[in-house]
Amino acid sequence: MKQIMGLSVLFALADQAIKMPIRSQPVGTVFWTLTPLAQIAHCRNTGAAFSLFAGYPRLVTLLTALLLLALAVAAFRRLHLTCPARLALSALLGGGLGNLTDRLLFGAVTDYIRLLFVPFPVFNLADVLIVCSVAVLMLLLLTGRLEIQSGVTHEQHH
Repeated sequence: MKQIMGLSVLFALADQAIKMPIRSQPVGTVFWTLTPLAQIAHCRNTGAAFSLFAGYPRLVTLLTALLLLALAVAAFRRLHLTCPARLALSALLGGGLGNLTDRLLFGAVTDYIRLLFVPFPVFNLADVLIVCSVAVLMLLLLTGRLEIQSGVTHEQHH
């Protein structure tokens, strides 16, 4: 559990380190463009994914905090996760913590990655961590590789 929490904090700190210079400029500032692929531009999102519930920032903050708490409790109870599962869970918690930090300190999530070749919402590192980790966890769950198989001790996998 310490390993998962430690990595989660590192992921959240990396997310915040990237967002810090973005937040130092006005919303709408374009920092960099790689036409026709992507752009780095300062945006704010008071809602959840795809700006859902944008008019209810307190509700989104509360739900995010509750989901992260439930996820941390579930992680604590699953002591025999495989290494890929621990890494994915750390990324999920870290991404959630990064966006929750934005909501608590700044009232909105700082987004900055805009894809130019497809109409898609602006996103950030925390969002990438969340989406990728959920995909990995689903794959591990579907293939039976989420937890260490019985008969193999936790210590043997470290």
